[in-house]
Parts: sequence; C-alpha cells; structure tokens
Amino acid sequence: MQKNLIDGPQSQQIECWTAKQVYVALGTLMTSAALLGVDTCPIEGFSPADYDRILNLERSPYRSCVVCAAGYRDSSDKYAGLAKVRYTPADLIEHR
Repeated sequence: MQKNLIDGPQSQQIECWTAKQVYVALGTLMTSAALLGVDTCPIEGFSPADYDRILNLERSPYRSCVVCAAGYRDSSDKYAGLAKVRYTPADLIEHR
C-alpha cells in the first residue's frame, strides 16, 4: 500500500487531495481569526520551494501549498473605512 500511495502512481492524487484539505483548514483559520478580530489574507503565487527551504521542510514529509498572513490592520489606513465597490447581481449575472 505504501509503495502505491506514497511512491507510486496514486501519490500525485494524494498530494492534490491533501492540498484541498489544507484549504478547508485555511477557511477555518480565517473564520476563527475574524471572530477574534484578527485580519487575515490568504496568499497564493508564492514560491513553495523557497518557503520549504526557509522553513527547513525539504527533508520532511511536509510541503507548503498556501500562505496566510494574519495580524491587525493599521488604524491610520485611510482606505480601510472607504465604501467597497460592489456590482449589482444584474451587472454580474446573465440569464439565458
């Protein structure tokens, strides 16, 4: 079983499934942080290989697949209080 799941053809499927499970945990992290008044921002587009090297994960079974910044926004941020731009459903949805 190990040969097939870890080293064999199903290993890619396991990696894909695992990455999706990380996003479930990420959603829980972000929701919990929001309830505590902590701001979060999920980050993709980073270099997983560089993160793995910095975090010394290269010789471990773990890999980075998403980053989430967490903290408190700057209270002097003049843009934080501005109204958000939101389109109406009619502008976004086309009924056919």
